[in-house]
Amino acid sequence: MSKILIIEDEQRKLDYLKDFLKMEFPDIEFGEKHSYNSALKEIVENHTKYNLILLDMSMSTYDVSVEESGGVPEPLAGENILDAMFLNEIPTKVVVVTMYESFVGKKLKAFNIELKENYPDNYLGFVFFSHKDTDWRVELKKYITLTI
Repeated sequence: MSKILIIEDEQRKLDYLKDFLKMEFPDIEFGEKHSYNSALKEIVENHTKYNLILLDMSMSTYDVSVEESGGVPEPLAGENILDAMFLNEIPTKVVVVTMYESFVGKKLKAFNIELKENYPDNYLGFVFFSHKDTDWRVELKKYITLTI
């Protein structure tokens, strides 16, 4: 059975992604992680369980809990995860799902080219997510269908 790891720290966006997966791909299982550290640990220890990773680019360092505020916001956490995957020779494919049009001064389209050049074995592309429209669903469905 195919399995997708969703790495997302914003609950509303995570709910939309999970609802989409349940509706469009009911036979696919999925896991979820909510911060840079928990996601990186899951990928390093269990990457063979996943056929695809849906990766948020900006997230907190730690999972938010009663004891933990989430740590420091990390605007390029997703790129750091891709870098760790490259260094550890983890072959799992990745699609970035983002609501932002730029990252640390880089426009999304330019950043997309950079990620494809730096991580060609993992990075498939990005989906621009919006709560207002559903265009992202068509793009994400294409990536999932091609990968799984």
